[in-house]
Amino acid sequence: MTLTEALDIKDREVISLVGGGGKTALMFALGKELSSRRKGIILTTTTKIWEPTPSPDFALFLSDQISETKKWVTASLEAYPCLLIATKRLKSAKLQGITPPWVEEIHTLPGVSIIIVEADGAAGRSLKAPREGEPVLPPNTTLLVPVVGIDILGCPLDEEHVFRSEIAARVLHMPRGSLITKEMVAGLLPEIIKGRPEGARVIPFINKIDLPGGLEKGKELAKVLLSLRQVKMERVVLGQAQNSPVVKEIVWPASR
Repeated sequence: MTLTEALDIKDREVISLVGGGGKTALMFALGKELSSRRKGIILTTTTKIWEPTPSPDFALFLSDQISETKKWVTASLEAYPCLLIATKRLKSAKLQGITPPWVEEIHTLPGVSIIIVEADGAAGRSLKAPREGEPVLPPNTTLLVPVVGIDILGCPLDEEHVFRSEIAARVLHMPRGSLITKEMVAGLLPEIIKGRPEGARVIPFINKIDLPGGLEKGKELAKVLLSLRQVKMERVVLGQAQNSPVVKEIVWPASR
């Protein structure tokens, strides 16, 4: 099964990836798959991402002027399978992203089909708790994909394993150092997707399923996520963003 099928991606989507555990890898995997089937695929971030190694799979453009970016996108849609846009390179070797209003403007350009946005940062951790102002979601987001790495289960609730662990401990009413359970991950989900635009579908992606015991742990976590009453989810996708095929399995709500 493809990511397009698993995430039920429609035409003219703005897909925002939030949480931790492999968002950048998932963004590029999704971009590569989509651009092999259609034109007009845009990759970007509203935060920061590591600058990727140059690849024939995408073309990169940097500018802090929206007019220049729109002009380049319009001129490049036919020439390249996938476009990656940001505003500038940082000394940290990361790319500084664009603002949510830019996402809205670029989405209106003729020929732009789907925009995939990394809308959250997690400093490489498999789980995070957002601070005030996070995630940085474009208001025209149609599909929101919270990402978590299955390797977080059983790890201590500390900064080595959970980004902004102090906030996570406060939200969960758990002491720092507690071992992460499925229920704790589910308890953070409403925070991870806070500010979700009205009407945006929510489909979590549980990553790193290829790790030993990952599939069974992923299925159990998915069931707990789907049991949340305050967040309506269509399904949960289990996969491995850095390997092919990316999608391993889908877990559906019990009432389906």
